[in-house]
Amino acid sequence: MSDRAKDKSRARDYSPPRSEREWDRGKRRERDDDERYERRNGSHKRKHDEYDDGYANKKQRLDAASRKAPWVNGLDLDRCHNVAEMMHKEVDSFVSWISPSAVEDEIRGLIVTHISKVVTTAFSDAVVHPFGSFQTKLYLPLGDIDLVVLSDAMAYSDKSTVLHVLANTLKRNGITSHVTIIAKAKVPIVKFVTTHGRFKVDISINQGNGLLSGQIIAGFLKDMFPNATGVESKALRSLVMVTKAFLSQRSMNEVYTGGLGSYSIVCLAVSFLQMHPKIRRGEIDPDKNLGVLVMEFFELYGKYFNYDETGISLRDGGTYFNKRQRGWHAEYKRNMLSIEDPADPSNDISSGSYNFHKVRTAFAGCHGILTSTAFLRAGILNSRRHGRAVHLRAHDEPEDLSILSTVMGITQEV
Repeated sequence: MSDRAKDKSRARDYSPPRSEREWDRGKRRERDDDERYERRNGSHKRKHDEYDDGYANKKQRLDAASRKAPWVNGLDLDRCHNVAEMMHKEVDSFVSWISPSAVEDEIRGLIVTHISKVVTTAFSDAVVHPFGSFQTKLYLPLGDIDLVVLSDAMAYSDKSTVLHVLANTLKRNGITSHVTIIAKAKVPIVKFVTTHGRFKVDISINQGNGLLSGQIIAGFLKDMFPNATGVESKALRSLVMVTKAFLSQRSMNEVYTGGLGSYSIVCLAVSFLQMHPKIRRGEIDPDKNLGVLVMEFFELYGKYFNYDETGISLRDGGTYFNKRQRGWHAEYKRNMLSIEDPADPSNDISSGSYNFHKVRTAFAGCHGILTSTAFLRAGILNSRRHGRAVHLRAHDEPEDLSILSTVMGITQEV
């Protein structure tokens, strides 16, 4: 065949690529990789142990294996029509179980009141405000309490000296017996565990932006997909609580260790819901598809999002922006997450998450495990529905059909 004929043949075979969503970019390449993998290994399904589960060492993995899934107790997953319904019920039940009860919240409130009284007695012009997850009620059972002290007198004093005086005040009044002072961090804080209740507390000085961030998050929780009855939508809270629990169990939820902080997690979840094509077109009800949304969340941020070129903004209903044009791209920060602060467009709230590559890998592994488990559960449902199931025990355990428990569980401490 002549060169000209070959060129014509190639032209007929070529079709221009359609415009791709940000989270679809890379899917074609992964399909090619999967095909090569299958040709080499002769397998069409990957097993759980072929995915990175995000645990740092053998101890974490063994600890995870001993965890239980109490949220599935009372769930009749066997009667679900499909795995999407199973996953939805599981996520809904997990969030209800892990979210703070009225009693838990009241106890934390008493601790905050006690600390506030001690601080304001020692510093006459000081005002203590809770912020972060305590303010939005998005905290886990073992989550920290974040407090900020606003004081003009402290503002004009040496930061290190103020932190040490505050630490001594807390110890003298029996709030705690040991205090860690982190004076050289971007936001200097005092860290301690309370004598009563053993709550972890972080106190910063004159950092009012934390209060504004909490108000912004509370606004998203209230105004994103509000129900006709005015009840808060479940979708955002569910994504945040599942993600926080997943990262917490892998020690990837602290910014000072390079992990993903609560504010970044919330912003990721908000952006995901804002940019979801079916939600934007009104084709699905987010509150009735919690399981699917959780799996797609891990899929997007673990496998397909173009972190090298794309940043996330929550303004104007949600947008993406080019990091190079914004001046946020740097060779030493390749493939790092960038989230525009809703309160300050010049601030990248995820800039401190220097170990984000581990978070991304854990997200990808989570999606792989959930997908593989869902495939297996679908087979079990189908077998039971057609009377082909064989019961090896006299009774079925509630966790037998659980999907979510393959990537997280609850310890005795929780």
